Amino acid sequence: MWTGSDGTKRCATPAGGNVNSFQVDQTITHNHAALFIAFASSADKAADKMSWGFRNLKLSYLACPTECGTCLGPDAIVCQMWVPVSSSWIKNVEADGWNVKGSSNVIKTSTCAGIPIVGGPGNFGNNVSIQKIFDKLVPHYRIKVIAQFWKIDNWDNDNAVLYIDNQEKWKQNVAQVEDKEFFICDKITPGGVDATEKIINVNFESPHNYGAALVKWTATTKKSSKQASWGIRQFQLYVAQCSSNCATCTGPSAEDCTACVSPYILLDPEDGNGSGCILKGDWVEFTSEFQGSSWTANEDWKVSDGKNGPDFTSTCGEFKFFGGYEKTGKDAKISRKFNLPAHKRIRIAFEAWKIDNWNGEDYIVKVDGLSVWQRTFGFGDPGLADICGGDGFENYAIVDFVMGHEASTLDLVILTTIGKNNENASFALKGFKLFYEKPDACATLYTECNYTGKSFNMCEDLPNFQLAKYPSKIKSIQVPAGAKVILFDEMDYNGKTIEYTENQKCIEEYQYKFLQKNQQSYVLTANN
Repeated sequence: MWTGSDGTKRCATPAGGNVNSFQVDQTITHNHAALFIAFASSADKAADKMSWGFRNLKLSYLACPTECGTCLGPDAIVCQMWVPVSSSWIKNVEADGWNVKGSSNVIKTSTCAGIPIVGGPGNFGNNVSIQKIFDKLVPHYRIKVIAQFWKIDNWDNDNAVLYIDNQEKWKQNVAQVEDKEFFICDKITPGGVDATEKIINVNFESPHNYGAALVKWTATTKKSSKQASWGIRQFQLYVAQCSSNCATCTGPSAEDCTACVSPYILLDPEDGNGSGCILKGDWVEFTSEFQGSSWTANEDWKVSDGKNGPDFTSTCGEFKFFGGYEKTGKDAKISRKFNLPAHKRIRIAFEAWKIDNWNGEDYIVKVDGLSVWQRTFGFGDPGLADICGGDGFENYAIVDFVMGHEASTLDLVILTTIGKNNENASFALKGFKLFYEKPDACATLYTECNYTGKSFNMCEDLPNFQLAKYPSKIKSIQVPAGAKVILFDEMDYNGKTIEYTENQKCIEEYQYKFLQKNQQSYVLTANN
């Protein structure tokens, strides 16, 4: 606050008054994707009588760690649970998949003091709401909305309201006269009013675990959009994800998981074997590539329709990618053929990166010609940061899938539906791993010698041979390579034993009752 006597006559002014100045140095908590700054004063005379100005403007920010989509501090561990879902109206204001209902049925935009907003004077007034469905959400337990809500002109104890899944989740009342309101938007003609605007920063989170979310904005104003209106800028949506391979959870850690995605199994912590989701089976890591930053790509990785080869590696901030900016964009495909040992299932896991400006395009993974994983990026998806490439945010999704597969070769193809030149949009992968599950080595039992008669494949535990309705007369056994058949003379794996590591063409001494699989050992119980 200044009075008329503050300052000195430091320059010639038409009014002949004093000039004063002071240093401004403000630090605030902020995690929106854009920053709106307004300078104003309570001067009540024309500029030739009272005026003001500023100079030497400097803006700096404390960045989130590169692993974060949003953060409340410098700790990457805390922020990694928040997964960016979508964002709108940060650089551009377009419909972006949102629908409008009410007196207006078209998404319209306006400009206030050079700032574009969705809605605004003459567009969003009484009986208007905008909404959008966000589907294919990753398993999560909370949802976060960050946005900037603009109250424009003459509100009278009206409310700005946010609904999620048709439930009111956030509301703020705006009185007829409020502090920190300024003349920002110009009066529209005809029929408009020249009143003040208030900018409300929304940062809301709530429990949520559905696979989709309906987000709706509205206001309770009863006046026309020329007299009382509202608008939105800088919308961002995040979900707090569950731990890896968890389908439902109550928190971010493995201990909070309540169900797993198929075919993963939920561990019981009370059993003393840990917690979280595990993949049952005898799995072998076949290859691990593109880990860290000092790797060299295997020459079996091929790129078709790429650019600036034959080296198709790139860097993005602190990361090293296969593919990426000015390497793999429109029409490009990354492929590799793997020769695998005998197996029954495979698991593929890696980070699928989108770089720069995607516009609702798909990142696709194919195995043997079949699409097995797909993710849509674009329409303003919020990214981790603009850490490489051209003008646009980077973002990634975790690829981790299991599928049945028995062929001796596996043809992997990674491609996109990018419709731009690759300097505007590109894709890459990082941290690739391929696993295979060893096939079942089942013992085959026959009712007659020489592997004849009725046969039965025994691949799992059978606590009682008779209850399983298998015949009691077993005369020959085929033992799988590397396995061992152990015979017991009592039920429940008790009593005397005899072991076989080779096929038994004809057995006369015992009548066998059941088989147990224990890792690579196969256990038969005999009855004396």
